[in-house]
Amino acid sequence: MIYLNNAATTVTKPEIYYSADNASEEQTKSKIADFFGCKNDEKVILTESGSQAISAAIKSLVAPGDHIISTDMEYGIVLDTLAEMEERGCSITYIPLNAYAAVRYDMIESAVNEKTTAIVCCHGSNVTGNIIDLEKIGAIARSHKLRLIVDGCQTAGAIDIDLNSLSVDAFCFTGHKKLMGPHGTGGLCLRKELSLSDEAKNLIAVPSEEKLGKLCASLDFIKEKGIYGVSIFPHRLAKRFFEAVKSMKAVTVYGDFGTNLRIPTVSISVDGFSAEDVKLFMRKRGITVKSGDFNAPRLLKSLGKEQEGLVRFSFGYFNTRQEVNEAIWALMELLGLDDLYLLS
Repeated sequence: MIYLNNAATTVTKPEIYYSADNASEEQTKSKIADFFGCKNDEKVILTESGSQAISAAIKSLVAPGDHIISTDMEYGIVLDTLAEMEERGCSITYIPLNAYAAVRYDMIESAVNEKTTAIVCCHGSNVTGNIIDLEKIGAIARSHKLRLIVDGCQTAGAIDIDLNSLSVDAFCFTGHKKLMGPHGTGGLCLRKELSLSDEAKNLIAVPSEEKLGKLCASLDFIKEKGIYGVSIFPHRLAKRFFEAVKSMKAVTVYGDFGTNLRIPTVSISVDGFSAEDVKLFMRKRGITVKSGDFNAPRLLKSLGKEQEGLVRFSFGYFNTRQEVNEAIWALMELLGLDDLYLLS
């Protein structure tokens, strides 16, 4: 089975992962601090998931009655936690996206008011692969003395992240996606002067030393290869797929592909076929992809696809060019295109 659902989890692991020694909480915090350029490893907080980390960060740094700015790019736990904060008296402004499903930074600045205390955003979209510019959004937060809480679950391990050079107050991550670690691992890097609330501390748990050992082994693998070495091939595969399908008449591709700063994810719709139909056709051809709204209802609504959903192809370090070709050929078969199409 060809696995093209790496935005959900990386199934294939580095060889050293399987024979990894157990690791302590302190060892893991030190490796994470080094990996993300976090100066103070005592401010690395380990959790059992990215969801725990995000919920803990928001509930620690935002108070009832605050105004929060977020975006229509958000998904899953960010939306759920913001909805909970709204029930506690917070007001939320969601910044709409442009025609390429990218954030409109000018509207973030204009949304700030006297009650605004925080910006909460994902770093990368699990649907379009678009990335938010943390330097740009960090400058906005800094100029208005706002907290910046970032969901980095899609970007951690996919692009170079140096928190020492960014104005981020809380950076949340999960271990099982691009970091190639096990399920049940995650954490957040918190700015030195900040701390978790008592409520947040009760929301999180530290993974077992066995799981921490596997996460450390994966981090060692990425450090050895270099973040560029690990990320460049999946990006090339995504570009190869995008270039092949973008001109298929029945296919619409979503996202901003005019920039190289992306995560290797391509989502499409196919005229005449539901997203579920395309996924099932791919499965019959031995290819695993994802369909639906990806827990990102605001983003899908902005694309006009909240009812039908999309089909997502997401690429990882262990995928091959041949696997991408198989996915392209499967789409061609679905649409009745012959091999001459790729030569036209």
